[in-house]
Amino acid sequence: MANANIKIIAEKTKLSTGTVSIVLNGRGDKMRISQKTQNRVWEEAKLLGYKPNIYARRLRNQSAVNSAAIIGILWPSVFSSELIVNFFEGIQNSILKDKLNVEVVFKPYQYSEISNMEDIFENQLFNGVIIVGASDSDIEYLYKIKSTMPIILFNRQNDKFSTVCIDNYTTGEKVSRLFAARGHKKAGLISPNLLSRNFSMRRTGFLDGCQKYGITVLPEHIINESIDLEGKYRSAEKLIKSQPLPSALFLLVSGYSIEVYSVLQKNGIRIPEDIEIIGCSDIVSSRILKPSMTVLDLPIQKMVKKSLQLILDMINGYIREPHNIFEETHFIFRESCGGFPDSQPAT
Repeated sequence: MANANIKIIAEKTKLSTGTVSIVLNGRGDKMRISQKTQNRVWEEAKLLGYKPNIYARRLRNQSAVNSAAIIGILWPSVFSSELIVNFFEGIQNSILKDKLNVEVVFKPYQYSEISNMEDIFENQLFNGVIIVGASDSDIEYLYKIKSTMPIILFNRQNDKFSTVCIDNYTTGEKVSRLFAARGHKKAGLISPNLLSRNFSMRRTGFLDGCQKYGITVLPEHIINESIDLEGKYRSAEKLIKSQPLPSALFLLVSGYSIEVYSVLQKNGIRIPEDIEIIGCSDIVSSRILKPSMTVLDLPIQKMVKKSLQLILDMINGYIREPHNIFEETHFIFRESCGGFPDSQPAT
């Protein structure tokens, strides 16, 4: 469409398509095209409703010294705004503290519909992309595309693409080990009903750990629900109906916490006296809940820093093969669940 527009503008102005293209790409002064000629081109372009491809123009102009790397951040629709704040705070800190010459473009996508972003991959719209929250079907799509643009999967272990992630299986197992150390014999799990290897491995690690440490997890205490507001309330209501309640509960995603707390407390269930709760990832609500919630934290900002460093190395050709970087999770102990006895490790 852009080429067709350039041809029409060239015919209207009686200029060559090359001259029109130079002007529309912002290189008129550099190529010593008169201001009068440039004005003619832009007037016709305005009448035609021409919209320049900013991405392509900026990528073409990156031969200039000290030009910034343009990195796309693909963000899934189901992730909470609290995580966005934490993630982009990490980007800001990394760019400013490490003085990275980087520009970031935020592109939201519908979860499991990353195929709708094919223009990004086909036309190489960025120097590289960091994909957050890719589902199993998103990964299947990425396997099929042929793109030379560097791609990093954020917190999604993979063999074909570079990743910066945690060991989700070990993360789940850590929670079961803490529950066992605190003497719990029955535990529950609330998990998103999303098809994601991240969530499934975290869930499996927790359940395997519970079996290993002699903790019973009844089928009715394993609740898979949507991560929207209604789903969060449903998950807590299902737990209440599964009486007697377990004495410990793992929220696979901390985003369920406000609704779970609300339903439990409305039904007279005391935290932590009747049930101890641990969430996964430290978000603002974890700190302001009453009682505040213990979490196994994902080092988001550290992972963001490593992602930016890795993708710049890929863009500059220092890394050519898939590269996996793992970061450790750690407990932040608050009021909803105590820590390990003194004789046991707290990590």
